Amino acid sequence: MERNQVIAIVVIIVLVGGVAGYMVFFAPPPAANLIIMGTTDSVESSLDMAQSYDYFGWEMIQSLSSGLVDIEPGSEAGADDITPALATSWESSAGGTIWDFTLRENVLFPDSREFNATDVKYTFDRNCNLTGDGLFELDGPQLNMGYAGEGGIIENVTILSEFEVRFYLQISFAPFLQLMACQASYMVDRAIAPMDELVTYNTDGDPLTPCALGPYLLESWSRVGGSDEEIRLVKNPDYWDAASGYPRTETVVIKMYSTDSALAAAMTSGEIDIAYRQLTATQIEAFKANTQVKVWEGIGAQIQYLCFQQDIYPYNITDIRRGITAALNRTHVVDSVFLGTFDELYSMIPAGMAYHSPTFEVHGDANYSYTQDMLAPYGYNETHPLVIELYYESSGHYPQSLEQAQVYADDWEASGVIEVNLNGLEWPTFRLARNEGSMPVFIYGWYPDFI
Repeated sequence: MERNQVIAIVVIIVLVGGVAGYMVFFAPPPAANLIIMGTTDSVESSLDMAQSYDYFGWEMIQSLSSGLVDIEPGSEAGADDITPALATSWESSAGGTIWDFTLRENVLFPDSREFNATDVKYTFDRNCNLTGDGLFELDGPQLNMGYAGEGGIIENVTILSEFEVRFYLQISFAPFLQLMACQASYMVDRAIAPMDELVTYNTDGDPLTPCALGPYLLESWSRVGGSDEEIRLVKNPDYWDAASGYPRTETVVIKMYSTDSALAAAMTSGEIDIAYRQLTATQIEAFKANTQVKVWEGIGAQIQYLCFQQDIYPYNITDIRRGITAALNRTHVVDSVFLGTFDELYSMIPAGMAYHSPTFEVHGDANYSYTQDMLAPYGYNETHPLVIELYYESSGHYPQSLEQAQVYADDWEASGVIEVNLNGLEWPTFRLARNEGSMPVFIYGWYPDFI
């Protein structure tokens, strides 16, 4: 937790995918019995809720499992936007430190065992190590989002009856239901998931995921040389919410491509029905001009932002950080790199979500005089510029990271008191450097696991 708290303090949001939820597919849409989707994304670690903490992993978990509650799609995820899922009702007491859930009955695991309160307790005891016998992964969401432990949220989970469960909290935590809707709170199948061991990818025929109560089941998952190649999902015949018409597709095949160019080529050739995450803005514009292709455009919540490592001088100085960020021109990167498919963001929270406020707009964009004033007391000027080592991730998760970094460098150098060296790292190396705190300034991308 300590490392994440420090990073959160120094995060400066740069832009948000305000209209960056793009999906490209052939028109008319493919038949409902099979959809083949292409992506440049992949599962970072596993499909175990106790470890998975990446965009694509959570997308898979959302398809393969369920939580106690959901958030109304398209809403601001506020208190009035919580809907029932595996719990049909809930209430809080003791000043918000006790939460009781009544569970949905007749929900079946693949082995025909009925879901009940024991599964809820097992899930949180395991994933949050509430009893000392479970897991609490260093890079996992439960630790890094403060689910439990010292200074955490959940104290313990108690079974009240077969279909009633109680959460005792260490603190009164207002967005507790939003936390329960998070994929890190989804149920594990205790018949598959050991209490003290992760369920990870393997070639031994063992289960590949502890997920089981979602609209889909994991039929297969193939990797070549450590890289994801294909994932196949099939309709869950016992899905608890089937009466609502979900899932609507019998089989979903997800094919992974190493580059955005390969993904675009697969879409053009008809190898896939849908292309999703990530195509470049230029490729999306080209598909918009193709009458055989439909580009679905929706509100995005993923963000791109700039981080300073405060353990490295001079980024431990508030005025230095403020001066650097004041020189950025968000409109420049939105227009030149993302061709208007992103919106400027001046907040930790994307526009359209509860509690959004443009806090970082106070100094505006490209405020070079402010930059010069902030850096001058520390000896940085036109003859002695501050040299920034800027790092970006070059693995293709965000295919325009280099162009994005170059625009930031151009904006900073236009201030006359900053010089920039660009450093691209593949994701495994970038992730290691992030954990070690060795990158003084770096670009990061994220999606809303915050609540």
